[in-house]
Amino acid sequence: MSVVKKEYPILWWTPWFGTDRYEGEGLKDNCGLPYNCRHTLDRSKYDESKVLVFHEPDWNSNDLPPLQDIHDGKKAWVLNTAERPNPGTARYISYFTYRSTYHFGSDFVMSYFRAGRSHPRAFINIAIRPPLHTLEEKNRFRKHGFNEDDSRPLAPVVWIVSNCKAPNGRHFMVNQLRKYIDVDIYGKCMPNREWPKMKNGEQMPGEELVSHYKFYLALENGNCEDYVTEKLEGAFASGAVPVADGPQDYSRYTPAEKSIIRYDDYGSPELLAKYLTALDRDDKAYQQYLAYRANWTTENTDEDGRVITGAPAAFNQDYKERLLPWFVDNWDIDESGFTNKTTDWLSKDGPQSTIRAKYNMQWGPDPRGSRCALCRAARDLVEGDTVIDVSKRMGIDTTCTFRKFYYPSWVMAFYPYLTMLAVVLLLVLLFLLLTRRGQGYVKSSMKKVGQIVNTVLHRKRKEYEYDILEM
Repeated sequence: MSVVKKEYPILWWTPWFGTDRYEGEGLKDNCGLPYNCRHTLDRSKYDESKVLVFHEPDWNSNDLPPLQDIHDGKKAWVLNTAERPNPGTARYISYFTYRSTYHFGSDFVMSYFRAGRSHPRAFINIAIRPPLHTLEEKNRFRKHGFNEDDSRPLAPVVWIVSNCKAPNGRHFMVNQLRKYIDVDIYGKCMPNREWPKMKNGEQMPGEELVSHYKFYLALENGNCEDYVTEKLEGAFASGAVPVADGPQDYSRYTPAEKSIIRYDDYGSPELLAKYLTALDRDDKAYQQYLAYRANWTTENTDEDGRVITGAPAAFNQDYKERLLPWFVDNWDIDESGFTNKTTDWLSKDGPQSTIRAKYNMQWGPDPRGSRCALCRAARDLVEGDTVIDVSKRMGIDTTCTFRKFYYPSWVMAFYPYLTMLAVVLLLVLLFLLLTRRGQGYVKSSMKKVGQIVNTVLHRKRKEYEYDILEM
């Protein structure tokens, strides 16, 4: 006879990007807890829900539950988002008890990466598997392009980008980088090459495209502590070396000493380009950035030599020799999905404050792990094991660097026509203000404007007087 576990509701006060993605989702046994939690958008569950989740992009300040309940410690509000801090919610930040975000200082850490090893897309599997193309193939693509239909040589660096409105101005930096090294750009911001197609005529998948290149620009749209997104994952998955810019500290996301090239280590597009050019010309030096990955074998490649991305067991070899302990400690959990591996060598080299210590050696820093930790918090609040401290509230996130690449000269170089227009207008203004001829034009124009105004006023006055006489 099966035992029915007690269930605790978690009320989403807002939808998730306008959808009911988590409606009815039950964690069941995935967390290894002796009870269940169920997510719901049903506001009739308000009274029995101790925890209310607000998805920040769907935040509506005109649609809030009773504030008195949080002031009295009856409810705990959770701010949920995978995006950078939103200034729109800053004035309400003190309402929240818990944070569920990408930041590793959050109460419920929800990074962009999947912890564990049982899934092919788990971060460790992606990071350690062989590149989708060998270095010899990449060198051939550099000279001869993707295929016979697209044989233009490839640049050493590639960037896929959706817009030119990143708050940190990353597009300004890339525009400068292109002065010193070739960059193939796909997408809607500064595209200089058409998206390639495969032999069947379909558009080539993004990771397949990137796999042809040596370097991928994994540039975040903001520079906040721990804010690292799928851009880095895509680089690792394809086998291109990531050229990263985001937080100042990438240690949680660095598989090996030589696995990521950071913009901040060079400080300028010119110096970064010089280093990338040197690696592009030196196969031995470039190969050092791939040395931590698993070797190509018959177990992890098919008969055509393609990497089998769905065979993670073949990629996890010799962790101690290949990967940094700090990286493994954050991302390696066992096949059951909820208990971190513990090995003697992990604790010797990495920082002391590990993710396993934070979660009492249970869940990884991914969306599922954050929901497990949230479930435990919901249960503890309902059962009285945890009491809401109304004096402790969230504060404004101060870990972001704003407008990092907004150097005036870079902005002007990115918008040359607007810059030319601004210069012309400035010269015209100076001419009008500083030369006798210009001053004459100004006086003459002002006189004509005055005459026109007087004429209009005179006509209006006559029309008014005529209307009075008609009455």
